[in-house]
Amino acid sequence: MKPNIFIFLAFPMLLFFSCNSDDDSVTESDRKQALFGQWEYEAIYSNTAVDINGDGTVNIDLYNTNEIRQCLKDNLTFFSDGPADEGKDSYTINENGLSCGDVAAFANVEKDQYELINNEILRFDNRDDMTIIEFSQNRLVLEQDDFLDNQDVVITYTFKRS
Repeated sequence: MKPNIFIFLAFPMLLFFSCNSDDDSVTESDRKQALFGQWEYEAIYSNTAVDINGDGTVNIDLYNTNEIRQCLKDNLTFFSDGPADEGKDSYTINENGLSCGDVAAFANVEKDQYELINNEILRFDNRDDMTIIEFSQNRLVLEQDDFLDNQDVVITYTFKRS
Protein backbone atom coordinates (compact mmCIF):
# COMPACT_ATOMS: atom_id res chain seq x y z
CA MET A 1 0.00 0.00 0.00
CA LYS A 2 1.40 3.34 -1.11
CA PRO A 3 1.22 6.24 1.33
CA ASN A 4 -1.07 8.95 0.18
CA ILE A 5 1.03 11.98 -0.78
CA PHE A 6 -1.92 14.22 0.03
CA ILE A 7 -1.69 13.32 3.73
CA PHE A 8 2.01 14.19 3.83
CA LEU A 9 1.39 17.56 2.22
CA ALA A 10 -1.88 18.48 3.88
CA PHE A 11 -0.96 17.66 7.46
CA PRO A 12 1.95 20.14 7.71
CA MET A 13 -0.15 22.82 6.01
CA LEU A 14 -2.97 22.19 8.48
CA LEU A 15 -0.55 22.54 11.40
CA PHE A 16 0.91 25.72 9.96
CA PHE A 17 -2.45 27.44 9.57
CA SER A 18 -3.86 26.21 12.87
CA CYS A 19 -1.01 27.65 14.95
CA ASN A 20 -1.81 30.77 16.89
CA SER A 21 -0.02 33.71 15.29
CA ASP A 22 -0.80 36.05 18.17
CA ASP A 23 2.25 38.24 18.71
CA ASP A 24 1.25 39.04 22.32
CA SER A 25 0.61 42.67 21.44
CA VAL A 26 -1.59 44.60 23.84
CA THR A 27 -4.77 46.12 22.48
CA GLU A 28 -5.24 49.81 23.11
CA SER A 29 -8.17 49.16 25.43
CA ASP A 30 -6.02 46.86 27.62
CA ARG A 31 -2.99 49.16 27.89
CA LYS A 32 -3.83 50.69 31.27
CA GLN A 33 -3.81 47.33 33.06
CA ALA A 34 -1.02 45.78 30.98
CA LEU A 35 1.30 48.67 31.84
CA PHE A 36 1.26 47.81 35.55
CA GLY A 37 4.35 45.99 36.77
CA GLN A 38 8.13 46.14 36.85
CA TRP A 39 10.09 47.09 33.72
CA GLU A 40 13.81 47.29 33.04
CA TYR A 41 15.71 49.09 30.30
CA GLU A 42 16.57 47.11 27.19
CA ALA A 43 17.65 50.02 24.98
CA ILE A 44 17.84 53.82 25.02
CA TYR A 45 18.32 55.73 21.77
CA SER A 46 18.42 59.37 20.76
CA ASN A 47 17.25 60.49 17.33
CA THR A 48 20.33 62.74 17.19
CA ALA A 49 23.89 61.88 18.25
CA VAL A 50 24.69 63.49 21.61
CA ASP A 51 27.62 63.68 24.01
CA ILE A 52 26.00 63.48 27.43
CA ASN A 53 29.09 62.42 29.38
CA GLY A 54 31.39 65.09 27.85
CA ASP A 55 34.01 62.66 26.50
CA GLY A 56 33.98 64.22 23.02
CA THR A 57 32.26 61.23 21.40
CA VAL A 58 28.67 61.55 20.20
CA ASN A 59 26.31 58.59 20.15
CA ILE A 60 22.70 57.78 19.35
CA ASP A 61 22.89 54.50 21.30
CA LEU A 62 22.79 55.72 24.89
CA TYR A 63 22.38 52.29 26.47
CA ASN A 64 25.26 50.28 24.95
CA THR A 65 27.78 53.11 25.26
CA ASN A 66 29.19 55.10 28.15
CA GLU A 67 26.88 58.08 27.58
CA ILE A 68 24.72 57.02 30.54
CA ARG A 69 26.29 55.64 33.71
CA GLN A 70 25.73 51.91 34.24
CA CYS A 71 24.10 52.52 37.63
CA LEU A 72 21.34 54.52 35.88
CA LYS A 73 20.82 51.90 33.16
CA ASP A 74 20.36 49.36 35.97
CA ASN A 75 17.32 51.20 37.40
CA LEU A 76 13.90 49.55 37.47
CA THR A 77 10.71 51.33 36.41
CA PHE A 78 7.37 50.57 38.04
CA PHE A 79 3.89 51.45 36.82
CA SER A 80 1.19 50.73 39.41
CA ASP A 81 -2.44 51.40 40.16
CA GLY A 82 -2.88 54.69 41.98
CA PRO A 83 -5.49 55.73 44.54
CA ALA A 84 -8.99 55.44 43.08
CA ASP A 85 -10.03 58.87 44.34
CA GLU A 86 -7.19 60.65 42.47
CA GLY A 87 -7.72 59.09 39.03
CA LYS A 88 -3.98 58.89 38.43
CA ASP A 89 -1.59 55.96 38.59
CA SER A 90 1.87 55.73 40.15
CA TYR A 91 5.22 55.83 38.36
CA THR A 92 8.40 55.00 40.27
CA ILE A 93 12.03 54.53 39.31
CA ASN A 94 14.09 52.52 41.78
CA GLU A 95 17.78 51.87 42.11
CA ASN A 96 18.49 48.24 41.42
CA GLY A 97 21.64 46.52 42.67
CA LEU A 98 24.00 49.22 41.33
CA SER A 99 23.60 52.40 43.34
CA CYS A 100 24.85 55.67 41.88
CA GLY A 101 25.76 56.77 45.39
CA ASP A 102 23.10 59.45 45.81
CA VAL A 103 20.41 56.94 46.69
CA ALA A 104 20.83 53.59 48.42
CA ALA A 105 20.41 50.41 46.39
CA PHE A 106 16.75 49.40 45.94
CA ALA A 107 15.45 52.83 47.07
CA ASN A 108 13.25 55.24 45.08
CA VAL A 109 15.09 57.52 42.70
CA GLU A 110 11.98 59.18 41.31
CA LYS A 111 8.29 59.09 42.09
CA ASP A 112 5.50 60.62 40.04
CA GLN A 113 1.88 60.19 39.04
CA TYR A 114 0.58 59.75 35.52
CA GLU A 115 -2.54 59.19 33.52
CA LEU A 116 -2.91 57.37 30.23
CA ILE A 117 -4.43 59.74 27.66
CA ASN A 118 -6.22 58.18 24.65
CA ASN A 119 -4.39 54.89 25.36
CA GLU A 120 -1.30 56.46 23.79
CA ILE A 121 0.17 59.29 25.89
CA LEU A 122 1.54 58.96 29.42
CA ARG A 123 0.97 62.38 30.98
CA PHE A 124 3.00 62.89 34.16
CA ASP A 125 2.69 65.47 36.91
CA ASN A 126 6.44 66.23 37.07
CA ARG A 127 8.07 65.01 33.87
CA ASP A 128 7.48 65.37 30.13
CA ASP A 129 4.88 63.26 28.35
CA MET A 130 5.84 59.91 26.86
CA THR A 131 4.21 58.38 23.78
CA ILE A 132 3.64 54.63 23.45
CA ILE A 133 5.22 53.45 20.19
CA GLU A 134 5.02 49.68 20.70
CA PHE A 135 3.41 47.60 23.43
CA SER A 136 3.32 43.86 23.98
CA GLN A 137 3.01 41.80 27.14
CA ASN A 138 6.79 41.79 27.65
CA ARG A 139 8.04 44.81 25.70
CA LEU A 140 7.25 48.52 25.92
CA VAL A 141 8.69 51.23 23.66
CA LEU A 142 8.17 54.86 24.67
CA GLU A 143 9.31 58.14 23.10
CA GLN A 144 9.93 61.36 24.98
CA ASP A 145 11.04 64.82 23.85
CA ASP A 146 14.13 65.97 25.74
CA PHE A 147 16.90 68.58 25.66
CA LEU A 148 20.37 67.00 25.76
CA ASP A 149 23.79 68.29 24.73
CA ASN A 150 22.27 71.73 23.99
CA GLN A 151 19.75 70.40 21.46
CA ASP A 152 16.20 69.16 21.23
CA VAL A 153 16.13 65.37 20.84
CA VAL A 154 13.65 62.52 20.93
CA ILE A 155 14.65 59.71 23.26
CA THR A 156 13.30 56.21 22.62
CA TYR A 157 13.20 53.97 25.68
CA THR A 158 12.73 50.24 25.18
CA PHE A 159 11.75 48.31 28.28
CA LYS A 160 11.32 44.60 28.92
CA ARG A 161 9.12 43.25 31.64
CA SER A 162 11.16 41.92 34.53
